[in-house]
Amino acid sequence: MSEPDADAEARGEVAADPLRERLLDAAARVFASKGYSGTKIMDIVREAGLSAGAVYGRFKSKNDLLTEAVVSRSIRQARSQPPVEDRRVADLIVRTTSENKGPLTDLEAMQLEAYVAARREPEVAAALAEIRRRRRARVQPLVEAALVDGTVAPDGDPESILYLVETVRLGLLLQRAAGMAPPDAEAWMRLIRQLVEDLGRPS
Repeated sequence: MSEPDADAEARGEVAADPLRERLLDAAARVFASKGYSGTKIMDIVREAGLSAGAVYGRFKSKNDLLTEAVVSRSIRQARSQPPVEDRRVADLIVRTTSENKGPLTDLEAMQLEAYVAARREPEVAAALAEIRRRRRARVQPLVEAALVDGTVAPDGDPESILYLVETVRLGLLLQRAAGMAPPDAEAWMRLIRQLVEDLGRPS
């Protein structure tokens, strides 16, 4: 990833570069609308309303732009959200499934494009792994508490539970991206609550 990196900017360790920010915002919009394979660097430059020279010295490639856009915008979103108020991992799963609806945001669409690109682009895969690490760090305390309070069976594997939460989130994003109609809301929530209850039953 080119310097200054998105993580350093998120920590406030480097001065903000307004043109860089415009390019990253434009990249999120273009990747979301055209997809990774359909996007050219000049598409992003035009979307940002800048000249071609603005991108040189800031980003090395389309990969670099996608990687930094995914990481920096995901960090920005996480920082703008209120602290997690769920008291149980069960509450988190129910809330995640109930809130994940409607058209994809540019960030969500870009993240899905990044998953596709990650099959062939190691830098993109590494960026997604970092985002996953951050997301899991936010959820880990809930999983540990669930093991203590019995919400999750004592033989529950924290790694598997975290994997389940992430898999549900990504699966819902894919369904929404494909325009699939969701099932009846009440029936869906009954199913989710039943699955959550099963997490607390010893195997």
